[in-house]
Amino acid sequence: MDITSDQVVQLGKNLLFFNNGGKNAAWMTKTSSAFPEKGVEDYYLCGMTLVDTASGQGLGFKAEQTNFDSKYINFQDQKTSMACADNVKVLAIGGFSGCIFQLWRDEKGLAWGTHVYKGVDVNADISLAAKAKGWTLLYSIDTAGKGKDGSEIFVVAVLGPKNADIISQRVKGGNVKSSSTGIRFTIGKRHQSRAS
Repeated sequence: MDITSDQVVQLGKNLLFFNNGGKNAAWMTKTSSAFPEKGVEDYYLCGMTLVDTASGQGLGFKAEQTNFDSKYINFQDQKTSMACADNVKVLAIGGFSGCIFQLWRDEKGLAWGTHVYKGVDVNADISLAAKAKGWTLLYSIDTAGKGKDGSEIFVVAVLGPKNADIISQRVKGGNVKSSSTGIRFTIGKRHQSRAS
C-alpha cells in the first residue's frame, strides 16, 4: 500500500497501532554489524492496513512475512533498536515514553530509523560511532515528557527519494490523543530536530 504523510496523519487520528498477529516469522533480529556494542537490528516486516473504527478509518501495521511494505521497529532494553529502509519506504516505531527517535542516512545513502534507549542506567546513543562511520543524522526527537496519562509516542517516517516526512502522535491503546506533523526535510541537508 502506498501512503503519504498526510494520509498517515488523517488515518492516525482515529486509530494507529502495531499487531504481530502471532506472525513471528516476520520478526527479524540480529546484532548490528555497524554498532555491535549498542545496536540491534530488531523489527517486524509489516503490511499497512486500513481498519474501520466507529470514528472512521485507522491505520494498522500488521506483521506480514511476504506482502510487506513497511517495518515496525521494536524496543530493546539498554540498546538502540534499528531498521534500514532498504526495501520499504515506511518505518514505524511505537512505545516511546522517554527514549529518542532518530533517522539516519548511512554511508551508502540508505535511511535507518532508530529507537534509542535512554534510561537512568544507560543511554544507548550511537551518534558518535555513527558519525565516525560517515552516517548523517537527519532527524531526532526526544520523547521525554511527551507521553502523558499512560500514553506513548508513535512515530511514522514516510521516506521519499529526496525527502522524508516524520509524523509523531501520542496514542493510548491505539487511540490518538494528539498529533503533530513534525517537519518535511530533504535527506542529505542539514540535521533538523523538533521537539513536539
